[in-house]
Amino acid sequence: DVKMPLKRKSGAQKRKQKKEELLLAAKLPKISSFFQSVTEPDNAADKSESDTEQDSGPSTVAKMACAETNFAKKSEQEPDIESILKKELGKTSAALNSEEPAFPPADDKNPTDRGNFPLAIKDSQKRYIISQGPCKPNGPFPQDKNQEGRCFSTTYYDITTKAEVKLTRTWLCYSPKLDSAYCEPCWLFADCSAPAYDVAWVSLSSKIEYHETSKIHLDFCLVYEQWQLHGTIDEDFETQIQKEKNFWRQVLERLINVTLTLSMCNLAFRGHREVLGHANSGNFLLIMELLAKYDPVLKQLVSMPSGSIRYLSHTIQDELIEILSKRIEGNIVEEIKAAPFFSVIMDTTQNISKTDQLSQIFRYVTIETDERNVATGVKINESFQEICDQSTSGLEKKIISCIEQKGLDISKCRGQGYDGASNMSGVYSGVQARISKKELHAEYVHCAAHNLNLTLNDSVRGIPKVKHYYDVIERLYTFFSHSIKRWAIIFIRFYNITLKRLCPTRWSSRYESLLALRFRYLDIMKALTKIVLLSKNADKHCEASALKKLMENLNFVFLVVLQTKILEVKLLQSKDTDLYKAAKLLCKATEDLAIFQNNFKAAKNSTIKLSEKWGGQTKFQEKRVRKVKRHFDKLCEDERLADSESFFKVNVLYRCLDIINAQLTNRFQSLQTVADKFSVIQPNTLISASDEDLYKEAEKLANHFNK
Repeated sequence: DVKMPLKRKSGAQKRKQKKEELLLAAKLPKISSFFQSVTEPDNAADKSESDTEQDSGPSTVAKMACAETNFAKKSEQEPDIESILKKELGKTSAALNSEEPAFPPADDKNPTDRGNFPLAIKDSQKRYIISQGPCKPNGPFPQDKNQEGRCFSTTYYDITTKAEVKLTRTWLCYSPKLDSAYCEPCWLFADCSAPAYDVAWVSLSSKIEYHETSKIHLDFCLVYEQWQLHGTIDEDFETQIQKEKNFWRQVLERLINVTLTLSMCNLAFRGHREVLGHANSGNFLLIMELLAKYDPVLKQLVSMPSGSIRYLSHTIQDELIEILSKRIEGNIVEEIKAAPFFSVIMDTTQNISKTDQLSQIFRYVTIETDERNVATGVKINESFQEICDQSTSGLEKKIISCIEQKGLDISKCRGQGYDGASNMSGVYSGVQARISKKELHAEYVHCAAHNLNLTLNDSVRGIPKVKHYYDVIERLYTFFSHSIKRWAIIFIRFYNITLKRLCPTRWSSRYESLLALRFRYLDIMKALTKIVLLSKNADKHCEASALKKLMENLNFVFLVVLQTKILEVKLLQSKDTDLYKAAKLLCKATEDLAIFQNNFKAAKNSTIKLSEKWGGQTKFQEKRVRKVKRHFDKLCEDERLADSESFFKVNVLYRCLDIINAQLTNRFQSLQTVADKFSVIQPNTLISASDEDLYKEAEKLANHFNK
């Protein structure tokens, strides 16, 4: 098929077509015809009574509905509504400019009177009007002289149907303040540019009948009923939001309680697979699943589909821990600030990632009064911070910054305690010396338990035989603990005292190890003998035989008695121990060791009794005395103790006790000084000392802190 070429229109044809289009457009109504211009009503004083009587149409019905445009011209004959509002609603008009909605007073007989409210009504006012009910006063009603004495009547409130059934017009209201009838649904919900009420009583019945059958009135009555039954959509949203808030508040409360429980028990939160329902999901999720079986709130939370927000992830757990820790730390800081003074104790230790953590301990007294108004209770609180710089200046800056970051005043610090490292306890450039320069009354006290452990370390490190003795104890524990059968042999019967592993940092654990060895000496020897006789393993046989031989030596048994005597001061780690008690215990320990040193014969007899129970040695093992060759430039040879008992007494017993006594005197000098300074306020001193002595000591203490 051959396509015909496109025929183009001529210029005349185009002009003719354009003219026709313009004619069609001219016939269309203008857009301004869809809108009604608002005209100012004439003054009511210029109107005559006859003009009002001629207004027989439903003009006020159009104003009541605010949508019947056919009666717009007749509505101009209505009184000046703005002047009426300005005259009658003085207080209400002032409330229009305020942000808070105005409500009528509580003693108002007609609280929902339209005259009590402004033109623009807020939703809260609408709810109030609907909740209080329509304004339907029973009269009497004022008569209008300009309308031949006509007035409103209560008969308008009701309507009688064709079946002679009397019904109430719930929508019709009367305003005593405005002396007008109005439709409450249309007043509240119609989009009005002018107020909708009627003050003309002529033909009011026909106006009411016309209005109550109009479509716009019926629509607003449905809206009014919706508000009465269910409220607004905003209220539904608000109710739903409030339910969500309450639900998540309950969830958060349970999350916090589980977090606090795990934290107080020092348990891990997370598992290998953090999924609900998995066996290795971690303690946090497992506890939540357990509680969900008995708690409906958590049951609803756990049953949410995958991907929903449940606030159970590890990030939420970390945030909860951080928020709770900050809250607790904040409460502690407030208590410290409220206290008149505080002391600070700090030490560093490595965690599993080989990072030094600075442990801060603030000690302060909180006033907790009972029925007799007696102050009781001392709280110790801890928090941890990472530290990288281990120099003296770095530690000082870290400690000072930790105190200042919490808003604490360093001038209120009255005590400081650190370990025995030179960078911490140095007299000239240590941390305690630097802080003492900032606050003169910050007394430094070394930890008594840590100090005693250092004393024992020095005594062990300086004497090879004592060091070898502790090595044998560690070998003995390792030998029995690495085999269930060997452990069962030594503990066939139940005993409260068992073998303990040596701890390098706690002297009390060493005491427990030595105590077990002393009181279980016979059982241990029997177990070693049984293993030597019955063991088929050559290595175990040799190890048991060697340990048995070492323990039968009188030197070993004597060291058991000696070290147990040295370590028997265990009260230093009691929670109730104070500086004064610690100083007295250390003085008593020094005196007991001096008595033990001067009474070698009694110590030897107790050692022999313990050894005889097993049938071991009762004399010190004799050894050939090593003799050093005398060189030609020496005048005499070295004197050697040929007697093994004298050698042990001089080189082991006396040397060990001398080191311990010297260390106790030097290391606990600062503790004794502080204890003596505050001895005047100790209960024992207050009871035993005279009034004159107490006054002198108290005056010294007061003068010291007045410097």
